[in-house]
Amino acid sequence: MDARLEENLKAVLAKAATLAAGFFEPPRTALPVTDLYTAVEEAKADWVAARQYFETVTDPDLIDFAIFNLEAAERRYTYLLKQARACGGTG
Repeated sequence: MDARLEENLKAVLAKAATLAAGFFEPPRTALPVTDLYTAVEEAKADWVAARQYFETVTDPDLIDFAIFNLEAAERRYTYLLKQARACGGTG
């Protein structure tokens, strides 16, 4: 596995672990608008990273993970974008 692919994999796995940890936290109240904007920007960056990983993965054992990660990142970004628009943001 080349170094770039390995770095991308480590970054994606670290982000996935962070997201998975959030499933075990108690539900939060609505984010303040500035935090919501930051969350949308981070989700977009995660989505772009997931797409880049998906486009570069070659190991058959990691293709399913890449697909799952890409879909999860896209759904998170879409959800946060809807939340931001509902709070009066323009997106």
